[in-house]
Amino acid sequence: MKRNPISIYQAVNFAWATYKRRSGLFIAVLLTIFGAWVALEIVVIAGQRFGILLWSVAHLALLVFFAGIEVGLLKISLALYDGEEPTFSDVFAHLALGPKFLAGQLLYLLMVVSGSALLIVPGIYLVVRYALFGFCIVTREANLIRSWQESALLSTGTKTYLLVILVFLLALNVLGASLLGFGLFITLPLSVLMMTAVYGQLSGR
Repeated sequence: MKRNPISIYQAVNFAWATYKRRSGLFIAVLLTIFGAWVALEIVVIAGQRFGILLWSVAHLALLVFFAGIEVGLLKISLALYDGEEPTFSDVFAHLALGPKFLAGQLLYLLMVVSGSALLIVPGIYLVVRYALFGFCIVTREANLIRSWQESALLSTGTKTYLLVILVFLLALNVLGASLLGFGLFITLPLSVLMMTAVYGQLSGR
């Protein structure tokens, strides 16, 4: 299937303009995630006498919560791309998708690690081929298999462009992390918004 090349300029322009306009929303989401992590550490330290059981349950609950917040983050980014005006409460409207999204992330990580263990090239191929699976889950609430299929279809003919964008975003977030972590409050939202624009272009939103 032949596709028009992804407009990286359009993705960057949308991401930057949207972040400048709604930076407070994205910072609030990231602070919520940070606050949940702090709460986890407090629970784990306070409940040390319960041992590994509490540690395991608390971390699993946090991972599911994080996944649900990620779904909300993708949802509000897509809403912004569509010209809507989501609110902070919209971030929590899809927490029920957290377990499925977390399962998808773990499967994605497993595939990438397995591919990289054989050779670097298969790992990179899998990263690019299924990079958009999260958007496929949240837009259609599809099952995992269907989301992989849709991501593979969307990436057809655009893998080189997707790879360039993913490498750029990786470097951007490394830079953000190097600034005592504070830069991530800018680079992480920009990354999500750029990938939202890419998904929007490929899916014809």
